[in-house]
Amino acid sequence: MANSGTKVFLAGLTGLAAGVAIGLLFAPAKGTKTRKRLKKKFMNLADVLQDDLSDKLNALKSTLERDEKDQDDEE
Repeated sequence: MANSGTKVFLAGLTGLAAGVAIGLLFAPAKGTKTRKRLKKKFMNLADVLQDDLSDKLNALKSTLERDEKDQDDEE
């Protein structure tokens, strides 16, 4: 399960994304331009989240491999 720091980080990102979306929706720009901006912001957020998840999965994989190696060395 995710630790509280990760939960706070994800909650902050969610709040940030919601704030950006609401701000853009109420901005005095044409609808098509606003939708393009929203799409770009969400795509960037998705990239950041994907990179973060990838980093965390790689760290977990390394930890599991290290633990497995340590157990093999003990035997």
